[in-house]
Amino acid sequence: MRHAIALMLFLTLLQGALAYAALGGSPSDFGGAPATTARRLAATGAAATAAAADAVYTVSQSTLDSGTVVREYSDPAGRVFAVSWRGPVLPDLRTLLGEKFAVMTGAAGQRARAGHSQLALGQSDVVLVSNGHMRSFAGHAWIPSALPAGFDTTTIE
Repeated sequence: MRHAIALMLFLTLLQGALAYAALGGSPSDFGGAPATTARRLAATGAAATAAAADAVYTVSQSTLDSGTVVREYSDPAGRVFAVSWRGPVLPDLRTLLGEKFAVMTGAAGQRARAGHSQLALGQSDVVLVSNGHMRSFAGHAWIPSALPAGFDTTTIE
């Protein structure tokens, strides 16, 4: 009996270690290798310096078994500052949003239910837009304070 309890505790801890928190943390592990693209921010104006030209972010794209496409935008340190999703099924938002999931559920609980298929939340620590209906969901979220200098949030796909 004691070994069974120890094994259950170990598996619970192992499962928590494998489920990464995306927004504000490390990229999520949705299974399979994501397609990754490094992108440079466009340096603009006279203030463009060598430091600005070196500002790089990475976009990791995963296509889930459901057909939903998830993109995670990471800074050079590997911290996810923005996420997006589009597809027939919502991804695991608890994993994708990490600690910001509680903020989303709190905001969703305060809005009227009838006829609303969009949730828009703009706070100082997180901006989130989620909308959709059966077989067509889309959304994106980002942490304003974690955005790289010069990053345009309208480029989040």
